[in-house]
Amino acid sequence: MSLRTFITAGAAAVGLLMGTAAVADATTTATYDFGYESGFEGWVAQTDETTGTQDCPVRHNSTIVHSTDKARTGTHSLDFQTNGVSDCGLVYVQRQFQVGTTSPVQLDLSFWLWSPDTTGGGTGGKNRALAYSGADCVTDPEGPVGGNWQGFTDLGYTGHEGGPGWYQYSYRATVTPDSSGRICVAQAVMIASTYTIFKSYYLDDTTVTVS
Repeated sequence: MSLRTFITAGAAAVGLLMGTAAVADATTTATYDFGYESGFEGWVAQTDETTGTQDCPVRHNSTIVHSTDKARTGTHSLDFQTNGVSDCGLVYVQRQFQVGTTSPVQLDLSFWLWSPDTTGGGTGGKNRALAYSGADCVTDPEGPVGGNWQGFTDLGYTGHEGGPGWYQYSYRATVTPDSSGRICVAQAVMIASTYTIFKSYYLDDTTVTVS
């Protein structure tokens, strides 16, 4: 992980690190880059089955591992190993950031996902990329509700006309931190297609900007 900060004119800023996140005042823009070369880099791997109650009718046993199988840059990425046995499931990584204020902040998230899918209803073609942000991390994801998981934002299908490859997804939100000045961000793949094999989606080059 690397951290870049930009201080607006006339603003005072605190230039120190606390844990894995930067502490900065409300007028400082902090950008965090994650290439996953050294592991999960503070992101916590979870699924709807590993936290809270089970929502899908059949266990899918999906998981996320640190991988050298594919990488957009460098040699590593995070491998979302999904199973669509019941066309249901949520596979995600989430991370807290200390933003140094309890006032609302603007969050910009972008990430690259390697997908094996094409467009249409074929195997995996209806799976979707999702994002989440809030004061608290997700402890019991509920879904699927109306074709999504509660609290997450749908960023689009994992299938593209260009076929298998790396595709970028972007997300922007205004987030009110908790009383300690922290926010939580998540990147997810929603299983919405039926397939009884494990399919890998690779996550790389995540950028989080808080301003």
